[in-house]
Amino acid sequence: MRSPLAILALVLTAAAWAAPGKMQGVQVGEGAALSVREMAVPKPAAGEVLIEVRAAGVNPVDWKAAGGRVGQVPGTDVAGVIDTLGEGVTGWKVGEPVLGFARQSGSYAEYALVPVTSLARKPASLSFEQAAGVPVAAETAYRALHEAGGIEAGQTVLIHGAAGGVGSAAVQVAKAAGARVIGTASANNLEFLKSIGADQVIDYRARKFEDVVKDVDLVLNTANAETTARSVSIVRPGGTLVTIVGSIDAAACAAAKIRCARPDRGSGASNAEMLAKVGELADAGKFTVYVEAVFPMTDAAKAWEKSRQGHTRGKLVIQVSAGPTMKHP
Repeated sequence: MRSPLAILALVLTAAAWAAPGKMQGVQVGEGAALSVREMAVPKPAAGEVLIEVRAAGVNPVDWKAAGGRVGQVPGTDVAGVIDTLGEGVTGWKVGEPVLGFARQSGSYAEYALVPVTSLARKPASLSFEQAAGVPVAAETAYRALHEAGGIEAGQTVLIHGAAGGVGSAAVQVAKAAGARVIGTASANNLEFLKSIGADQVIDYRARKFEDVVKDVDLVLNTANAETTARSVSIVRPGGTLVTIVGSIDAAACAAAKIRCARPDRGSGASNAEMLAKVGELADAGKFTVYVEAVFPMTDAAKAWEKSRQGHTRGKLVIQVSAGPTMKHP
């Protein structure tokens, strides 16, 4: 049996980890205005964990969907430590550094809820700010290349919009898969692409990519719908075109004898499985996250404005907490 002192220590440890009743978080107002307000800490349901947030990644979908989230906390990408385990959650520990997809509660706040199906351990090689840039972008890149694209070692892969969040993740994922990687970007990002593994770079403003590359095995388009249409002609017969933007012209793909696809989170591996794969690459030194800028919660609107301007190199991140607020057991 434990001694009374040991029992007291366990009680005090649990209390140290217990989330407070209130927290600070960013709230969406009318006209997509953002403000930091006090709000209730969400409670984890069965199959969820409550995360004490260190940092939240910014994605274009955050501000694009803001009109439907008035009164709510925006954000999906989250990195932090586990505060509370929901009912039935096993295999995870309070205090464990993690990253994942925040769902209904939003990630621009001191606490956020993450389902275990969208949760992964934070790679030791990444800071919390870098880890916050992983979930949506890296999961999308990994799923697009491996599940939708069927990438294989030795293939030539062209990535459009290669300097952005998804694009820069895709360059590294493709390189780790053993592919030869070509990336399109603006001139000021070409050296950046080389630094993360691109074998060939194309300044899309100076040259049409159709004039530079032909018969590639796999294209991943993260740029725009027009680029999807233009890419059909440069894929070799039997090759694959994957896009995360715009629609796919099935007739054009069939005429070119290529397979066209979109990544689909509704089928295949779970988010958690995809994130774990990316984590393995990070801890093997094959994947990192370039963070262009970090904003405090009070400057979330500035982060959105920078995201709206486009041409972000890597990721934009909101820092929620600079370090632990509780003593780890």
